[in-house]
Amino acid sequence: MSKKIFLLSLMTMSILYGTQDFSSERLLGIEVGYTDTKTNTNGTQNSNSDVEWGLRIGAQNDDWRTTLSARFLKSGGRTYQKVMLDFDHFLWDSLYETDNIVFKPYLGGHAGWLRYTDDVSLSDNGFAYGAQVGLALNVLNEVDFDLGYRYTVTDMETVDNIGSVVFGVNYIY
Repeated sequence: MSKKIFLLSLMTMSILYGTQDFSSERLLGIEVGYTDTKTNTNGTQNSNSDVEWGLRIGAQNDDWRTTLSARFLKSGGRTYQKVMLDFDHFLWDSLYETDNIVFKPYLGGHAGWLRYTDDVSLSDNGFAYGAQVGLALNVLNEVDFDLGYRYTVTDMETVDNIGSVVFGVNYIY
């Protein structure tokens, strides 16, 4: 419980501290990905793969991107709904100003809430967190493409982890 309170406090302070830095570029985005989920049902571990999709809103500067996202997945009679706060750090921000098409590799983390339901009326929800790595491709001043991998673990009994390869498009305004 203290870990959850610490992470929530850290995210809140990061958002409040970063509001001035993130005021220049806001973004709206959509994403789609191929997701592999590992679940436990009655002591048996199951693995399912299917398509995940999501929406995100956030802000970025040359070094950081922060987004609030909602992600949805329906696989094998199971439904997953995630609300996550993502923090990404662009590793090579000097390329941002020198090229017309810019590759911006990033490392990041995410934390949030996961809700899980299945056809047998089993329902569970809990805290989820993880890490991500990817490449943002800035093709226009207003458009970013993302390709990344996201790994999420949970504190739930029914869901162990979720791994996703994700492609996203962000509109920057």
